Amino acid sequence: MSHARQVIKGSTVVVVRRCSEQRFFLLPRRRRVNQILAFLLACYAEKHGIELHGFVFMSNHFHLVLTDTRGTLPLFMGEFDAMVTRVLNHELGRRGTLWESGTYASWRLKTEAEVLHQLAYVAANPVEAHQVKDPARWRGLLSLPCDVGTSRRVRPPADGLFGCGHEGSALPSSATLTLTVPPSCDVKRPARFRARFDRALQHTLHEILERGGTFAGRDALLRLDPFSAPESARGGPSFSLIPSLTNASAEDKTELKVWRQETRAAFYAWQAGKDPVFPQGAWLMPRKYKARVAPS
Repeated sequence: MSHARQVIKGSTVVVVRRCSEQRFFLLPRRRRVNQILAFLLACYAEKHGIELHGFVFMSNHFHLVLTDTRGTLPLFMGEFDAMVTRVLNHELGRRGTLWESGTYASWRLKTEAEVLHQLAYVAANPVEAHQVKDPARWRGLLSLPCDVGTSRRVRPPADGLFGCGHEGSALPSSATLTLTVPPSCDVKRPARFRARFDRALQHTLHEILERGGTFAGRDALLRLDPFSAPESARGGPSFSLIPSLTNASAEDKTELKVWRQETRAAFYAWQAGKDPVFPQGAWLMPRKYKARVAPS
């Protein structure tokens, strides 16, 4: 049995997804790649009621901070990942999976402090990876504090993206990419939240830069091959079932471990013909097999 997916309607979560063999399939060598990712992110967020709060697309993985307003995160991720694979495979002239085997990592953020910490970590990712000293200089798709509370219309590349907007197409001709204040924060005062987010980001950047090191620079990406991978990933394939819970607290990891143990026990009881109650957040079993779930 693979790891169960905890899905709680209305929860704010971090999502992390890595490319297969950590190859640079998301490499933003051309503006077109960012345009594709922004358009697909907006399309499927609108479709599944996902509220976006922050994101960064690195060369071989991405982070999202979002609120799952309908409890449909697995559907959103499944469709988004599948369409990104289809489109970028076409762009790269390749076939097969784009993503690491298994699934994405995700964990809940319960307080404003946790949200701010993760948003700052996400925005600082290009600096943490020693690509650039200022996240605003990152060539990839990235959100910053000034973007929270804003919306912009995004469109696919001008040559058409698999018939977007045409009759029978699953994708519209345009979509709105909106970043909102997380519900656990002061949603009525977005300017105050942006200021707190910016302070958290500056603190995170200061800690990273204090450690020193060499930074590749904004244009270093232009020299990379999208089929290559970091030196650290060349020792062999990763056999983990899911990506590690990057930057998650020990408490979050323990809580998720206990939840998975309870879900696994309920699943084995269900297999044995019993009628167990699954813990809150169980998604597949109640959806597919009408299993009972503990009340919230």
